[in-house]
Amino acid sequence: MRRITNPKHPNVHQIGTDVLHEGEWHRITDVGGSYFTLVRLRDGYGRNVRINEVNGRR
Repeated sequence: MRRITNPKHPNVHQIGTDVLHEGEWHRITDVGGSYFTLVRLRDGYGRNVRINEVNGRR
């Protein structure tokens, strides 16, 4: 998987991992600022979600 993000971002190591978000499986495809780009595995729908929501620090 090609990384678009600057490798100095503290969460860049999480790109490519699958996470359970809102009851469905998503893959983290990009990170920038305070947002992850999540792509739902079921249908390929992508959206931006705050990093704190995915990592459990609300």
